[in-house]
Parts: sequence; structure tokens; C-alpha cells
Amino acid sequence: MEKEQKRDAKRQMMELMQAGHHWKEAATVAGVQTTRSSAYRWWQAYRSHGEEALQDGRHGHPAKAREPVLAWLESTEKQAPQMSSRVVQRQLSERFGFLISITHLNRLRAAQGRVRPARREGKKSSSSLMA
Repeated sequence: MEKEQKRDAKRQMMELMQAGHHWKEAATVAGVQTTRSSAYRWWQAYRSHGEEALQDGRHGHPAKAREPVLAWLESTEKQAPQMSSRVVQRQLSERFGFLISITHLNRLRAAQGRVRPARREGKKSSSSLMA
């Protein structure tokens, strides 16, 4: 379904709900596949903001790690493989102006062959402290 078709289907669904139809019936008639909570969230937004609430402003999750970022990450890994992910995250944010989560950053680093560093000797786990 194209964006316009989706918007028209949502509009039809909202008009049916406004006319007193059950959300599920309105969704079926309009050809919209949704959940109850989404239907009522859309309806509330439609009642508050009108037609503009039907616009789906999402464009998918942008791929933050495009070629310049991946190249920089690879270069950084070669120069300082021991650098912590938190430091790499901060440097990425300063250089490229956006934040990549530590989890995603670790996945990217693992995909490039980086192995998680061994635990530091001075750090003790809570289980060894209880013994």
C-alpha cells in the first residue's frame, strides 16, 4: 500500500469510528491492519489534530553507520583497539553529530572482528566478594 492509500484508508477508518463503528469493524472495512491500542491512539490524534494526524512521519530507522562512520570506526580500531566502546561512542558523537548506542556500537565492532577485551585483573565480581 502506498503512503496516500494508507492515509486514505486511515481517514476512512477514523470517519467510521467517528460515526460510532467498532474499531475492528472500521479497520476491516477500511482495509487497515492494526491493533486496538493503535486504532484508538490514531483516533485520539485524529480528533485532536485532524487530517495531519493521518500523516505517517516515520521514514524507517536511518542507518547511522554508513560508509564514513564504518571507515572511521575501522581506522580507529586499527589505531587503538583497546579503546572502550564508551570512548568510541563519545568520539563518534563529537565527530559525526549523532549517538549510536553502546550495544549497536559493540555489534559493529564485533562485525569488524574486534573481540571483547578480557576483564581487568583488579576488578572483582560481586560473587567473589561474598565468599
